[in-house]
Amino acid sequence: MSELSKLITKSDLDETVLTSILERFVKIEGGSGRIISLPDFPLLKSRDAILILLLGYKAMKLLNLKEKELVGPKEIHEISGINLSTVKNTLRDLETERFVNSEKGKYFVPNFLLHSLGDYFSNLKLEKQKRSQSKRTKTIRLDTSRIEKILQSKSLDSFQEFYNFLIQEKGKYLSKCLIVLYVAREDFHINSLTAGEITYILKSFLSVPMIHQSNITTALGARDSSRFIFKERDERGKYSYKLNAKGIDSVKQLILEYESKTDQ
Repeated sequence: MSELSKLITKSDLDETVLTSILERFVKIEGGSGRIISLPDFPLLKSRDAILILLLGYKAMKLLNLKEKELVGPKEIHEISGINLSTVKNTLRDLETERFVNSEKGKYFVPNFLLHSLGDYFSNLKLEKQKRSQSKRTKTIRLDTSRIEKILQSKSLDSFQEFYNFLIQEKGKYLSKCLIVLYVAREDFHINSLTAGEITYILKSFLSVPMIHQSNITTALGARDSSRFIFKERDERGKYSYKLNAKGIDSVKQLILEYESKTDQ
């Protein structure tokens, strides 16, 4: 065999390698073809997150959920929550470095790069400890002892039927608050939560994108919220929120409607 044969690379797509890269960070919803981020995904740097999403589209094409694997910056921005200008700049850098190719403003990862990307992501160490410390600094005054049972559970188990809604739906902060209150009540016998506790569960425990305590506080304090929750003030002057009967029914109906929509 000629020594030059070492220069030849296979362009065939290795599904085993593709699966091994993606299964750590995302799942794909069969009915709608949506990419669902797993708890490790938000820990990725923007560059790596964008590569994972491009590979996710490659997988969806193989699964016949998409006609093409090509994806544009706006779609990546909407799925990931990464700033649109950051997405565009990163894609341009990746193309310059030959990690992605483009066609008419949309991007894809060439098949022959899968093995090198597989090695890269299998050895990638996420800065979980550093990130968690950063989050803890921002919420240093929050006492999490009341929600410790929730934090010690597995997020994908305790919030399983609600996870897709929490991750995929933009905004809808009141609905997300109601879901957290519902799971705390039904699964952990915690009847009320503060805005800070709800924020911590959504942002730090479930890694729901675009969650800020100001959004949660505003949603809980809105006039419409009084139809679904009771508000109580403790001895320290802090408000806690508890679901009423209409709030419980609202969460049940919310999931039925969401499942019906995604099944279409």
